[in-house]
Amino acid sequence: MRFLAGLSFRNSFFRNTLILFVWWIIFFPGFFSGDSFDAVEMARTGDLQNSGSASWALYVRIFSLHGHAIGLLTLINGITLVYAVTRIGYSLFSNRTAAIGTFLLTLTPVVSGMGITLWHDILMTAGILLIVSFYLNSLRINIHGKEGFFLDLLLGAILVTFRPNGLPALVFFSILFIGYLAAKKDFTKRIAVQVVASCGLSLSFTLLCSYVFIAQTPINSYFGTQWMRYDVSCYAATDEGAGFVEKFVPGVGSTESWASSEACSLLSNATLTYEEEIASTKYIYSAWLGLLRTDPGFIFETHLKRNAYLLPIPVFGIPEMPFLHSSIESLDQGIEWAFPTLAEKARNVMRIWNGARGFTGWAGIWLLYVVLRMLIFREKYLIVPSLMFAATVSILFVTAPLGDGRYALSILVIGQLLLIGNLIDHSKIRVFSPLKKNSM
Repeated sequence: MRFLAGLSFRNSFFRNTLILFVWWIIFFPGFFSGDSFDAVEMARTGDLQNSGSASWALYVRIFSLHGHAIGLLTLINGITLVYAVTRIGYSLFSNRTAAIGTFLLTLTPVVSGMGITLWHDILMTAGILLIVSFYLNSLRINIHGKEGFFLDLLLGAILVTFRPNGLPALVFFSILFIGYLAAKKDFTKRIAVQVVASCGLSLSFTLLCSYVFIAQTPINSYFGTQWMRYDVSCYAATDEGAGFVEKFVPGVGSTESWASSEACSLLSNATLTYEEEIASTKYIYSAWLGLLRTDPGFIFETHLKRNAYLLPIPVFGIPEMPFLHSSIESLDQGIEWAFPTLAEKARNVMRIWNGARGFTGWAGIWLLYVVLRMLIFREKYLIVPSLMFAATVSILFVTAPLGDGRYALSILVIGQLLLIGNLIDHSKIRVFSPLKKNSM
């Protein structure tokens, strides 16, 4: 059992994977929300859609063995997330601190509970963590080995394509990172190659999966404009919004059918039919731009409220966003827990974390914690996650149709791991025996 007792990366990865595996067995085949069952349907029927992303559709079809092993998807999701969490732990800390810190975080629902949920957010988060890990090593300990290039940067570039906002976040981060290095006069040809390779691979993989394998465009126009429809529905529910729909979306519904105050923050309950929503797609860009010209302050305030969990201060009170999912939502789908009695008792841990989501799931305060550590303690290497957070939050702030803790899971992981690691560094915790130095 020596492979479970050491401080090397390999020891930690095995140890953390074992924790994840225990979670997976207890809740086998995992947690499934409504959108998880959209993935299950694609896996079983082979009717692949770009509603999530083309790479996600292919993944659920292939790695579920055409829908015959759905539980395999949640296991792979979880192991991939654990791998990325362990990698970034060893990029941030010494072996001892990384070993203990990643072990403790993996015990929590933030890693193990999220990891076994059938969401494409999990793999995209793993991709972000791996990319941050690569550049952290570049800045902090000057590691540029081929191993890190392929297992962190390029693998991360592929994984971020599993959500539509992953590639834009990577590109935006790359621009910010280049700008930062250029300002310090540290931008080199090697960095340029790394940035081009990661962005180029991510773009190529997206286009290949979309146009070649599922024969659809990379962006789903219906889901890609959902946030715009929500903004219009929110505005239609106000006194100022009377007549707006009739002017900018002619012939598709009315102010009454579009109006939804719930669309301002969470899910819309507008009474539009699905056919009307599809028909509105050709008008929605001009309608949203019309709203932007008419009342830009309204859009800004709406997005602030919708994404309050991304703000570091409670402008609208402690955020109450969805966070962890801890059930199999749809019944009679041929998917149910193997050990329901055990799972029902064990999910109390998830309920505790959900109950404390004003802390455990509030991305804004964890983002603030990372930035403050960088500024106050002059931990300059934390500029890497800070820039990635800036890119991720900026895109979520504009395009997310609702606020959900899983969207900013990478911020939660890094922030909480950093706090745990800092506490360990100031303690004398001794858990695992030092067998060898950090290695793969």
